[in-house]
Amino acid sequence: MHAPEPYDVPGHAEDVATKYMRGMRWSSAAISLVVIYGLSLPKLLNHWDSYRPVEVQVLVVVLLTVVSVIAAFDRIVRRWRWWLIAIVLATSLAATLTVAPSDRLGLAHWSDGVVGWPLVLLAMGQSVWLFAGLLAAHYLPAFGLAVFDGPADVTFAGAVNTTVVSAAFQVAVILFANALRRVAMSVAKVAREEEQVRTAEAVADQLHEDRKDRYAALAETTAPVLAGLASGTLDPGDESVRRTCAIEAARMRRLFGEATVSPDPLVDELMACVGLAERNGVSVRFSERGERPPVPVEMRRLLTEPAVAVLATARGDVRLTVVGAGEQVTVSVVADSVPYAVPIVDNDEITTSTVTAGDRLWVQATWRGRG
Repeated sequence: MHAPEPYDVPGHAEDVATKYMRGMRWSSAAISLVVIYGLSLPKLLNHWDSYRPVEVQVLVVVLLTVVSVIAAFDRIVRRWRWWLIAIVLATSLAATLTVAPSDRLGLAHWSDGVVGWPLVLLAMGQSVWLFAGLLAAHYLPAFGLAVFDGPADVTFAGAVNTTVVSAAFQVAVILFANALRRVAMSVAKVAREEEQVRTAEAVADQLHEDRKDRYAALAETTAPVLAGLASGTLDPGDESVRRTCAIEAARMRRLFGEATVSPDPLVDELMACVGLAERNGVSVRFSERGERPPVPVEMRRLLTEPAVAVLATARGDVRLTVVGAGEQVTVSVVADSVPYAVPIVDNDEITTSTVTAGDRLWVQATWRGRG
């Protein structure tokens, strides 16, 4: 049984947070467009004579619209954030410079309360202090020019009050977006940890069932042999008893191999039996060829059964081969062994063939997947 892949908790949480932020971006982009065309464009049209030249103000409307739309896409913002911020600030300065000096703190300066919304889109997910700095870079030129470039039609305190009210909404959106992102990441992390716990419990249950199956298999074959040796009904000096003990030992090795977590359990189980054969003085040459599909545990046991029996009773040299071809897996073994000690497995998925030439025995078992 394969262990599940570890979860990438930070990456998953980041994905969830990105989905939440995408909704915030689209909402903020909609607000920006509503402010531009619902609240600020009428101001521009009503004060058409306050701009020199007026074409710059029209261009400002176009640029702020474009930035508001494309900044709704997080991928674009991540790649072009600072270029877009530079465009927005340059647009803000151009709009301020082309307003009549007496109107820079008044209604004619329509872009004063608009530029902050594209900046919200560009600073979303970043530090609130970054956004505060961008707002300062936007507002300071207007206030500076109003102070040093002639009288204004509105009081300085009134302009500051209007600016604070407008900026407060924008700062609130930034704070809410950042808080939402933190909450989303926290919720995603907790959900992923709970899923890991459920997966670990399911894996533990499956491992327990697998162990019960392995113990049941041992009880059917190995336990009677051990009981016979303990009671004296089986003679350890008998050739057939020793051969049976060797086969059962190899089966136990294979079952222990099933308990390991490996990308190739078939080879691991065979190599466990190879190790036992080599300790008995048998030289085993192992090779594998081709790409193999995964073999289910039940079929894997039957597929390796003939090879396990041959390895347990072989003498001299053994050649063991595992071959994959499409949806087929073949386990082949050539050795000096006892033909009648080799189990023949034949069912809907596995076929076994045996060839004897003198003292050499060639056994081949092939599994054909149902895929």
